[in-house]
Amino acid sequence: MSLIRMAGMLAVLTLLSACDGRGTTVPPQLPAVELSPTTVGLDYEAMFTASGGEPPLRYSVTPPPPGFSFFTGEGRLLGPGSEAGDFSITVTVRDANGTEHVRTYALKIYARPEVTSDALPVATAGGSYEHVLVATGGRPPLEWEVVGGSLPTGIELRSEGVLSGQPQGEGTYPVTLRVHDAHGAEAQVQLGLQVLAPGESPDGGPHEGTFPLSVANWNIEWFGDTQNGPTNEPLQLANAQAVIADAGVDIWGLAEIVSTAHFNDLKAGLPGYDGFLADDGTRVSSGTSYYGANDQKVGVLFKSDVVQVLQADVVLLNSSYDFGGRPPLRVDLRVRRADGSTVDVTALILHMKAYSTEQDYARRQSASRALKDYLDLRLPTQRVMVIGDWNDDVDESTTTNPATGWKFDSPYLNFINDPSRYMFTTEALSRAGVSSTTSRPSFIDHQLVSNELRDSYIPNSTRVLRPNIPSYRSTTSDHYPIISRFNFGQQGQGSGEARYPVFINEYLPQTGNLPGTSTPDYDRQFVELVNGGTTAVDLGGWKIHDANSYAGSDPVRHVFPAGTMIHPGKSYVVYSGPTAVPQGATNATSASGGGLYLNRGVNQGSSGDTVYLVRPDNTVQDSVAYRDTTVGISYNRSPDGSATGTWVPHTQLQTGLQASPGQRAVGAAWLLR
Repeated sequence: MSLIRMAGMLAVLTLLSACDGRGTTVPPQLPAVELSPTTVGLDYEAMFTASGGEPPLRYSVTPPPPGFSFFTGEGRLLGPGSEAGDFSITVTVRDANGTEHVRTYALKIYARPEVTSDALPVATAGGSYEHVLVATGGRPPLEWEVVGGSLPTGIELRSEGVLSGQPQGEGTYPVTLRVHDAHGAEAQVQLGLQVLAPGESPDGGPHEGTFPLSVANWNIEWFGDTQNGPTNEPLQLANAQAVIADAGVDIWGLAEIVSTAHFNDLKAGLPGYDGFLADDGTRVSSGTSYYGANDQKVGVLFKSDVVQVLQADVVLLNSSYDFGGRPPLRVDLRVRRADGSTVDVTALILHMKAYSTEQDYARRQSASRALKDYLDLRLPTQRVMVIGDWNDDVDESTTTNPATGWKFDSPYLNFINDPSRYMFTTEALSRAGVSSTTSRPSFIDHQLVSNELRDSYIPNSTRVLRPNIPSYRSTTSDHYPIISRFNFGQQGQGSGEARYPVFINEYLPQTGNLPGTSTPDYDRQFVELVNGGTTAVDLGGWKIHDANSYAGSDPVRHVFPAGTMIHPGKSYVVYSGPTAVPQGATNATSASGGGLYLNRGVNQGSSGDTVYLVRPDNTVQDSVAYRDTTVGISYNRSPDGSATGTWVPHTQLQTGLQASPGQRAVGAAWLLR
């Protein structure tokens, strides 16, 4: 056979082999693509056109999401979807030779936006007004606009849903608002904004007295560090001072403060403010060794005429690793207004572990468990706020689960799943797609409040402050301040002083020795209460705590039995032990818990302490913290018998008299009014 003939036969065989589909056709291959997310009710189309394979190609899907159709001849998925969720779609392509390829695709379908704001707070003409509109569902970011009616002059609606300004002109302003998500899905609501004349209430009468408080948290990026963050340190300092001064907030929880000197310069440029960092051994009782001079530190800043610090401590030291080496700063605060009313609040300032690896996520999750255990056990009935840089979100985590391709649940799900006791005031902003940083879409700077404080939270008052500073990201911080507002009701509500006129007037923390011994006579420790009002008060169920029992680590020091009356202008004394109670006394008793157990002062090699008077509903009526002590000398209010008096050693009020339990500071009897 000639070579030419043989070559021809080989060509024919090759052609026949190609025609019968055996051995040379490339197998079908579905595209490796990510499906774009969508929102319920919106038109949607996705094509899964495969490459290769012997035509005709046939496609199948198991299962299509609710509401979707699938066309098997062309591999086309067609919406709209009717149900929100995260769906896995398995697509199979088969060619004429029976060769198959299977690939699974993820499709996220967002719920349609739904406006949950059903009313607007009343505004006052000429007064400051701010309200955050809330909607659920939709793909972030959600954007708002006015589509009908008009807002009062002086009020504007920002796209993120914040109504703010100073309204002018009394009256009611009907307005139609529309919110739409990133896909264009929208919802509308009709609301009315009522603007009252100054001093007018909605029913035509005068406004009731209020007890307002504003709280903010801010990560001031690498504040005072010359190697990291903004490089112009004087400019960063000036910008931070401007932001805080303009905001006028009562309490700031600060994070990422490196230089103590820079922080002191910050305070010096803010007249009326005081504060300290977690490593300040003169203000923080323990745990300061966990923060070094060049570490990122947390701290507190506050208006000194509004806030009094009762005590401060670095807590959760055993979980320092999970907190990224930055254990939280706990500060017990007393907020006081000009009318004398007070309310006690405990603030924890934290800076959680950063970054988005699985290990970072696990450490935040562990820190969250430790934090909740601490709050549940140590502060079960107190007004508590936890503020700072949480470095993760509350709707879903910023960390992706590599096994599924979806985001992990929020590491703070333990708080979210306990709504009867805790609430993130920032959660609505997070779910609305608002960002708390300059470069990331997530919301990682949060405020958590206990249910006792939640009752005083002004709904939807939490907002992100975006300062009007040129090049803010490079000159000031990569985080924005977060601000919330609270109102503790009518004048005096929560203070105890208006509702109950009983207060701590004198206490003796360090006693002398038993006669002829070197053993302290602990029974003679005492706490003296005074009724500064005009009516008798039944102290039944009231309690006296020191710092340990108040924190829950020790039993309560004393519980007053029912029927324990303290009359107007009179005192009542609780001694540590029975041997100190004067024989026949009707206004004195010994501690029901076996002792008061008040610590000696720091100057005596101990830690100082705090004395609490707590009402039956577990709210603090009065408290006083002390640092140093002197043997046998009590602390007394000055002026004596004044609920707002300052604390001085007893010898400053009466020379030669070291203490006067059950009597006036001069040694005379308390008189009925």
